[in-house]
Amino acid sequence: MKINKVQSIIVMSILILMNFAAFAQSQNSMDGMNPILSFHEYLNQVGKKNLNFLAEKYNVDIAEAEMIAQKVLPDPDLEFEAADETFTLGLAYNLELGNKRGARVRLAKSQSELEKLVLEYYYQELRAEAANLFLDAIQQRELLTVKKSSYEYMLQLSHSDSIRFRLGEITETDARQSKLEAATLLNDVFEQEAVYKSTLVLLNQFMGRTSDTLNIPSGKWDTLNREYILPELTSLGLTTRIDLFAANKNIEVVTNQHKLVKAERKMDLGLSLNYERDWHGFLPPSRSFTAGISIPLKFSNLNKGAVKAAQFGIEQSKIQQQNMELQIKSEISQAFFHFEAAKKKLRQYQSGLLDESHKILDGMVYKYKRGETSIMEVLIAQRTYNEVQEQYLETMKGYVSSLVELQKTCGIWDIEF
Repeated sequence: MKINKVQSIIVMSILILMNFAAFAQSQNSMDGMNPILSFHEYLNQVGKKNLNFLAEKYNVDIAEAEMIAQKVLPDPDLEFEAADETFTLGLAYNLELGNKRGARVRLAKSQSELEKLVLEYYYQELRAEAANLFLDAIQQRELLTVKKSSYEYMLQLSHSDSIRFRLGEITETDARQSKLEAATLLNDVFEQEAVYKSTLVLLNQFMGRTSDTLNIPSGKWDTLNREYILPELTSLGLTTRIDLFAANKNIEVVTNQHKLVKAERKMDLGLSLNYERDWHGFLPPSRSFTAGISIPLKFSNLNKGAVKAAQFGIEQSKIQQQNMELQIKSEISQAFFHFEAAKKKLRQYQSGLLDESHKILDGMVYKYKRGETSIMEVLIAQRTYNEVQEQYLETMKGYVSSLVELQKTCGIWDIEF
């Protein structure tokens, strides 16, 4: 009976080793065949090939085309009338007064410039979102390393327990428990590998690529140390935020809209030139030329609703610009406080918390091998150490993400790793 128990434990060990060997082979194949992707190259590809960003670029092209379209002059009208004895050939033209064409061109130009600012702001938002996605990929990569390390650590312990069980130093339950824990950790590795690959798929999506080839993110994020002073950041944000520039440009747009409304209230002149002759003979006995001017009676100008609406739009945009300044100050302050809190949390882990949890695990394993404690104590220490590592990675990612958010709210960017 004892031989069967030993054999069953050996079989379980072999199965675990086979699963791990298959996983290691697939992992090595993935690391060896897939290209390495740096953070700099990733953002460069996002800026060039992200499909949403490429679609947004057309808004600028459309605005520039609209500006060209507003430069066109009114078309003349060619008129022809015929009767039994005579026919009339005429040419009419609407002469715009009040520089309406210039007002339309200035409005279209300011709208085109506003679209360029909106596109730049969109890219800043996209860059921050893409950076957070890259950070998430690094976090999942590091989590996979942690889970693989934990599994390998427990696998070695289970091998040791198999030998100790055959020597009669521990019970069958302890040997089975370590094998079961190793198998459970291997399942965690498989699951984490799927999560990691899913983040790599999202990286490809942001770069406008298919998922045929997954790129391996490179870089170490633990070198991003920054020190900031809140008043300096606030002052910097008020001079660099693109959305504030866009709010100022919007005031220019609505001002030009107001000027266009006023220009369109100016009357236009209708000019006409007509030639009349009869149908008889090559040289008709009678023919005549007539010229005329038509002046519209602008009774509609008594209604000043459009002008007042344009004036209210200017006042509204000024208040929106003031609100934007207040919002920027608030966003920078909030992002700064979150960044400082994330930095303090990170220092807690970097001050020795990780080392302490690993020492506790090593101590438990040492006592277990000496028969001074049970396997359950070792498993608890192992799980605690894993949790501390995962919490550290989450804190590290939170710190870098808060740095990304802070720089985005300030309108600056110097993140590279």
